[in-house]
Amino acid sequence: MQLSEIKNAIKLQPLQPTIISYADSNHYLLGVKDSSGNFRSARSKDGKWLSLNSIKEAEELLKLQGIRYAIIEIQTAYDEMIGNSSSSNCQYRVDF
Repeated sequence: MQLSEIKNAIKLQPLQPTIISYADSNHYLLGVKDSSGNFRSARSKDGKWLSLNSIKEAEELLKLQGIRYAIIEIQTAYDEMIGNSSSSNCQYRVDF
């Protein structure tokens, strides 16, 4: 999904703009999640996944597309080690 397609996808389907952060990493993924938790990453014009350097950078890209909020999801290896499911990842909504 191209970055420019995210806004239309959100309007047409029940998708949430999502920024995924992995603890202790300086790379962030930007995309959309459906109601089943499936994540589709935004891609650059040359088809590569967008790997961003900060949550702020991801927010700015969304704002350029006219999107004013995102779900931030933080994943950690600790959750996997103790058997937490992916649905128990820390998530919060940020409006910008």
